[in-house]
Amino acid sequence: MNCLKIVTCSAVAGLLLASAPGLAQVSADGMGKVVPVELYACKFQEGKSNADLAQVVEQWNEFADDSDMDDYAAWLLTPFFYTSEQDFDILWLGAFRDGNAMGEGLQNWISNGQELAAAFAEVVDCGAHVAYSSAMYKAPAGGNAPASGVITMMDCKLNKGHRYVDVKAAELKWADHLAKSGSKAAYYHWMPMFGGGDAEFDYKVVFAYPDFEEVGSDVEKFANEGGRDASREIFGNIDECDDARVYVARSIRSGKIRD
Repeated sequence: MNCLKIVTCSAVAGLLLASAPGLAQVSADGMGKVVPVELYACKFQEGKSNADLAQVVEQWNEFADDSDMDDYAAWLLTPFFYTSEQDFDILWLGAFRDGNAMGEGLQNWISNGQELAAAFAEVVDCGAHVAYSSAMYKAPAGGNAPASGVITMMDCKLNKGHRYVDVKAAELKWADHLAKSGSKAAYYHWMPMFGGGDAEFDYKVVFAYPDFEEVGSDVEKFANEGGRDASREIFGNIDECDDARVYVARSIRSGKIRD
């Protein structure tokens, strides 16, 4: 794994042992409950801003309340560390409780939400809408996602001759290292599901922190407190990941996603 250039390369190694504290819904094979997530990548229409988006989000929340949509959670992600290749202003991240909730929610949106969709389109132009299967490998500190925080994402590809089972085996070893180091981050693997076309990666690694102080704490652990050497020993040449993009996340709707 090419971890030297990645602030959050420990995220790739995120599979905690089922007996570890603070972990929810880890099955016998080591993977947490898999849930569908969606991402919209959007640019503001000319003259529009976060204030305009907030007004439409308020209307959307009223629509969600009227639809008894308590099995969907959403966040707005603003780029913080990024490059010019990221041609959007904001990401909408949504998580469904399960596949059934996804189907019901999307059908309700198609059937009853088109007037609201037009209101969104007046504020933002969303050039991409993709879906992933999200497996939680380490739960948030305290078991609940914070209302706001920091999210990192990177794309990873297995090297030739390796399979995902190899990543999982390494993660079990790395998980023990992370648990002992006291990392407070939650992290997930996202596998492509819908909308991505011919993706040039096998999975995304997503790290969620309560704040930048905890990001910095993990950076220090990795760079100067033995994390880098441990990662090299555990992972070897299993996969390659690109640089992590970093976003400031703000919750816009809470939902019961994982028990």
